Amino acid sequence: MAFKAEPKKVYDLFNTKCYLIPRNQRRYVWNRRNWEELYDDIAIVMDQSITSHFIGSFVLNDSGRNNGLEYFTIIDGQQRIITLSIMIASILYWLKKEKLLEDYLGTKKYVFATDDRANEVVMLRSDYHLSLESIIKAIDDTPEDKFCDMNVETFLAYSRYSPDYDQQIVNAFIYFLNRIKDEMDKKENHADYLRSLRDTIMDVSNIIIIAHSEEDSYTIFEILNARGVLLGDHELLKNYIMRYIQPEESRDKAKTVWNKIEDELGTSIAKFVMHYAKHTCVNFMDDLSVYKNIQRSNRGKSTEDLLRDLKTKADYYSRIINPASNCEPNSVEYRVFSFFKRKRQEILRPAILSLMHQNSLGNLSNDKYNEALSFMYNFYVCYNIIGEERSNKLTNVVSKYAALIEKQYTDEVLEEFVEELRKKLPSKEQFTNSFMNVGWTHHHGYFEGDKNKDRVQTVLEILERYLCNSECPSNFTIEHVLPDSADRINGQIGNLLPLEDQINKDVKTKPIHEKIEYYKASKFKTVNNFVSRYSKMEFDPKKRTEYLADLFYDRILKLKDPN
Repeated sequence: MAFKAEPKKVYDLFNTKCYLIPRNQRRYVWNRRNWEELYDDIAIVMDQSITSHFIGSFVLNDSGRNNGLEYFTIIDGQQRIITLSIMIASILYWLKKEKLLEDYLGTKKYVFATDDRANEVVMLRSDYHLSLESIIKAIDDTPEDKFCDMNVETFLAYSRYSPDYDQQIVNAFIYFLNRIKDEMDKKENHADYLRSLRDTIMDVSNIIIIAHSEEDSYTIFEILNARGVLLGDHELLKNYIMRYIQPEESRDKAKTVWNKIEDELGTSIAKFVMHYAKHTCVNFMDDLSVYKNIQRSNRGKSTEDLLRDLKTKADYYSRIINPASNCEPNSVEYRVFSFFKRKRQEILRPAILSLMHQNSLGNLSNDKYNEALSFMYNFYVCYNIIGEERSNKLTNVVSKYAALIEKQYTDEVLEEFVEELRKKLPSKEQFTNSFMNVGWTHHHGYFEGDKNKDRVQTVLEILERYLCNSECPSNFTIEHVLPDSADRINGQIGNLLPLEDQINKDVKTKPIHEKIEYYKASKFKTVNNFVSRYSKMEFDPKKRTEYLADLFYDRILKLKDPN
């Protein structure tokens, strides 16, 4: 069997090639969560937090040449390739709006291909989603004066194929056009941001596999895996299931189940498969790939059972990564998962999957389940946010006990897991020393920077929630009681309060005795307590920091060993 499989960049994908999505392929089903995750992944690369992003493989069928252009039918990967096209077209839209002509023309070649007869062709065409092509064409064809007069919604209403057609394609354009605008407006130089976003997308890694039928693609994946070619573990796992599920007639049903998993998890599916492996494989081996660990763990077992278990755990995982849509409001799950999502905390997910499963089976009571989640929340705040320890130090403990809780659950195993995490917590003296280093300042110095501000914001949110026994609004400003320009110690957490923006503006540089009168109008319980305490006694930021450290360790995070 002749085929090609090459590591590529998105630059290679959208460059002088054309792609067809026939009507018999799946409709476009990605939603806001999927779009947000992809954009966030690319933003992390732009921030240089990681060096690259791998989006997976695209299985294509060579459909020949026409007027000098190569055409390929997409067998697998159409959700991602449509989304990438919409992202690039959205950048093109804003380049035209910003009247950045040279950048517009330089980017246009990733959306339009020019054939041998000088015809410009939209690179991606879906026989079902006609609005995809019509919107992209309208970005280029609409006269500049008319284009600049229209907002996003007006433009899409004008350019879509039909008012009642392709709503999800239109929704995707709305999301990316508005998201790019929001991010662009935070930057001083709009052109630099648009160029950086475009270049980062173009640098996203992928594997392009040229097959000659969908059936061939299963065999190709196995051959590539044996040769050690870089493929996503989730792609190898999908191929394994489709190839070996029995009876063969059930393959269509298996595809439907797998498609539901992909739709549910979107770009998080790669992380899910990694966390699934660590949560189910009792003897997870670091020198084997995630896929090989799952394959090894399921040797001799039913492939149908594996797929069923994957679907069950994907439903759990969806609650973890998207609590706003899938968890009960005000539940412990909602509070913990929302917090972990904001902090991009992922290391504990394998253990959380195991706890969710045992809870659903009735082996772990709701009270103990919520208690375990709350402990992990408190542990993370202490270990990562206040202690600034690295999460990767927890990998072995989490992997070991996630699998034990999943496969051999007893209350004693759960207690052992909690105890192993507890051993990594600091003593009260060490915690207090770390807590003294939590602070933020407007001015140059030890406490400057966004990272310090984020730590302070988190600590103040936790304190406010504890005092008022409800969620704390995250849109407060941070008030320095004593001016942080006067002394380094005034950047410390003991000198900081959550405060409404208007009150913060009103107090500005006033002395503390005048500020307290303004503070009385605040709705924050933290501020109310501060007023009650320091209306009658002298305020010392260092002493308040020590007081807060005791409060956090003993009562809020409950880090005292109960034994």
